[in-house]
Amino acid sequence: MDAIVPVAILSVILGAVIAFLAFGNYFRKRKSEVESISKVDAVQPNQKPSPSPRHSQQSHHNSKKSHSKSHSHAAADKDSNKRHHPLDLNTLKGHGDSVTGICFSSDGCTLATACADGIVRVFKLDDATSKSFKFLRINLPAGGHTSAVAFADEKSSIVVACPAFSGSSLYMYGEEKPKAATDGTKLPLPEIKWEHHKIHDQRAVLTLFSTKATYGTADGSTIIVSCSEGTDVVLFHGKTGKVLGNVDTNQLKNHMATISPNGRFIAAAAFTADVKVWEIVYSKDGSVKEVLRVMQLKGHKSAVTWLCFTPNSDQIITASKDGSIRVWNINVRYHLDEDPKTLKVFPIPLHDANGTTLHYDRMCLSPDGKILAAIHGSTLQWLHAETGKVLDTAEKPHDGNITDMAWSPRTISSGDKQVFVLATSSDDKKVKLWAAPSLQS
Repeated sequence: MDAIVPVAILSVILGAVIAFLAFGNYFRKRKSEVESISKVDAVQPNQKPSPSPRHSQQSHHNSKKSHSKSHSHAAADKDSNKRHHPLDLNTLKGHGDSVTGICFSSDGCTLATACADGIVRVFKLDDATSKSFKFLRINLPAGGHTSAVAFADEKSSIVVACPAFSGSSLYMYGEEKPKAATDGTKLPLPEIKWEHHKIHDQRAVLTLFSTKATYGTADGSTIIVSCSEGTDVVLFHGKTGKVLGNVDTNQLKNHMATISPNGRFIAAAAFTADVKVWEIVYSKDGSVKEVLRVMQLKGHKSAVTWLCFTPNSDQIITASKDGSIRVWNINVRYHLDEDPKTLKVFPIPLHDANGTTLHYDRMCLSPDGKILAAIHGSTLQWLHAETGKVLDTAEKPHDGNITDMAWSPRTISSGDKQVFVLATSSDDKKVKLWAAPSLQS
């Protein structure tokens, strides 16, 4: 037994030495091959390599330098093409983390951004092509970060959704009487005017939308609609924070919910293929009386991922995982059991490398109702709302997935022009501004 141990140790050592020599020889040959290939690549066509080692090294050095410059120029050209898409107007930088939500004020001149760094930034957009923008910073309570943002009443009053382990909270920041400072002093920062905690129990807020209620006897107040990742949707009064009502989609899991521009309807896209629609009933004094379920949009064969109302609130556009877009007429006599009608059906014109149709993650319609903007992952498309034809596409305009988008309610100055502007946010810490494409694109 004692004689076997030294023999075994010696065998192991000898094997290790042989392996080291063998692999060392392999890697020396491999290195030689790589250097040889590099030198051959440095030789121009129809040009004989110089026998001088010094000349060969110089040629190799120049080739590497040239290749580096070529690669640098190619990268610069690629970045330039990304930045200079024909519709790309500007980029808002300075966010410290992923930008999770964006929202325009009713006059279109102010853009609020929700960021995971715990700061809401309110940009003043006097000119969409400006090289610098003034913005207001609103710091959330310690440890808070934002998932969505919406304007309430005044353009300086903002509702922010903040997720937490114990449930999501809503904070409304505003001033008593927003006014411009004339004496050169700084304006006071907006303060929390109302707040709600665990608004969806322990579930997170998926979407947050607001609108000024103008339908029927509504008093013009702003209504906030918050949708959870569960099945509940809650309505809040923008100025006071009062809970105006809530509905349950009863569809396992919500994808999103929004409110019509005139404040009449609420529609929700959820786990199933059907879209449920509720009507907000207003009292004579303008307050919300009740919220009633009034109709259901049936026709898609798979889950609806997103929907949006047309500017006149009479139609809804839906996008589904079944690869189609549908336009619905909801201006029907539902109290007489008249069902909403499908007006148009378009195929989603976005496909992967294998030709498989992709679904849209988000959509929003331009204020004139003519251009439908839609996104999937990091791809942005503009469609003709009447025909469903692609007007333009921006592939990977951000260095990450697009998290949110919104149209300016009114035209914004862009140099010497007035244009509708689309804003997109991303987890690349940036917000981009886009001009609306021509309908003849």
